[in-house]
Amino acid sequence: MTDPTIIFDLGGVLVRHDNDLLFDRLAACCPDPQAARPHMEAWLHAEDVGTGRLGVEALHQRLAAEHGFNAAYPRFLELWNSHFSPEPGMEPLVRSLAAPYRVVIFSNTNAAHIDHIRDLYPAFGHAHTAYLSYELGLVKPDPASYRRVLELERRAPQDCIFIDDRADNTAAAAALGMKTVTFTGVDSFLAAMAGHGVRIER
Repeated sequence: MTDPTIIFDLGGVLVRHDNDLLFDRLAACCPDPQAARPHMEAWLHAEDVGTGRLGVEALHQRLAAEHGFNAAYPRFLELWNSHFSPEPGMEPLVRSLAAPYRVVIFSNTNAAHIDHIRDLYPAFGHAHTAYLSYELGLVKPDPASYRRVLELERRAPQDCIFIDDRADNTAAAAALGMKTVTFTGVDSFLAAMAGHGVRIER
């Protein structure tokens, strides 16, 4: 039996991200935080950001133009990356998996977040490669994004295990024939991986 390629999402799986905290901190730099805050989630999650069509510096400029964001770009970057923290227990598991298996990251993200995570979170460095939405020009759960990763990995869907914290993303992967795990915590992750025939040393 062929060893599976193990494909990890990043935020919410290998690294925690408190998006509400991020949106609150950005809105606090606008003249009317209460008016700006309801727009943050949809606006900052726009597909243009994930696909790289709108860069992070341009995002800052748009935030200033449309919401009066009053902090300079260096401060914006500090806030933009301020909502991450380690996912307890995952870094050693990824390190352990990367010895016997091909481990890759497949994430909806942007260049500033990746620069920050690469510098501070060792779990990222254990992966053999990373497929990032802003480089692919595609975002999950678009089926084309999964097909592109499979093409680049030269693997069939059934030969991959995809782990993501969002059920819509794992559902899209499953629809293509990939094995999936919807991440809710380390213990359930270990149990689900064992169900796929992958036992991980803790």
